[in-house]
Amino acid sequence: GARKSKKLGKLKGMHEEQPQQRQQPPPQSPEEGTTYIAPVTEPPVNTALVPHMSAISPALTPSPVKILESIEPEIVYAGYDSSKPDTAEYLLSTLNRLAGKQMIQVVKWAKILPGFRNLPLEDQITLIQYSWMCLSSFALSWRSYKHTNSQFLYFAPDLIFDEERMRQSAMFELCQGMHQISLQFVRLQLSFEEYTIMKVLLLLSTVPKDGLKSQAAFEEMRANYIKELKKMVTKCPSNSGQSWQRFYQLTKLLDSMHDLVSDLLEFCF
Repeated sequence: GARKSKKLGKLKGMHEEQPQQRQQPPPQSPEEGTTYIAPVTEPPVNTALVPHMSAISPALTPSPVKILESIEPEIVYAGYDSSKPDTAEYLLSTLNRLAGKQMIQVVKWAKILPGFRNLPLEDQITLIQYSWMCLSSFALSWRSYKHTNSQFLYFAPDLIFDEERMRQSAMFELCQGMHQISLQFVRLQLSFEEYTIMKVLLLLSTVPKDGLKSQAAFEEMRANYIKELKKMVTKCPSNSGQSWQRFYQLTKLLDSMHDLVSDLLEFCF
């Protein structure tokens, strides 16, 4: 049977509930794993976010946020043929091809993500399998926000959905759900720096119920990125005096991604 996703806030006793024997390989849908969103304990002050990345002086090492900005994937094209009619079948097959291209991008991005290569390969694969749909949807919301102020769904430069196309695609309600996330970006006036850190937290937000091969390394990496998000929120001048409220709003936005993605996975598979 499906395992229910648990929010981190309700997981105080997670390590006390270890099963007596190893379960079957974990399912690849986020709703059947353990979902991490809210922060846990702060990492030690001297914990490096980019461990062993460089032997040069720390003063010369680029900040984690600068690295995240520099490795952000390029926008890919869907290969949409505008001479063909907008049938549900054609729109969905084009989206399917686009998703394949975007998944390759997710893998390449994760491989150069500071801290990710320190995890065992098995854990890297598991985290990507569990999060790729979430990451693709989050990136869609960012593109829609950046290029259309969230008026449309910007799947690709050659594939933009208005309401009519949403209806023609046979996934109108899901498109509406994705559009709502994008509208949250507008409401929050999300910055690119916040977006890049939040994307990493989505990659690290869902794990198998039985945990990962190196749960400690995973927890350390995730705690470091939570710390980076807190730092970014505190830095922003417009957040002065309201940084904790902002941090709460951003983590709530991340949380809402999981409900949407469970519906998307159900539709796709």
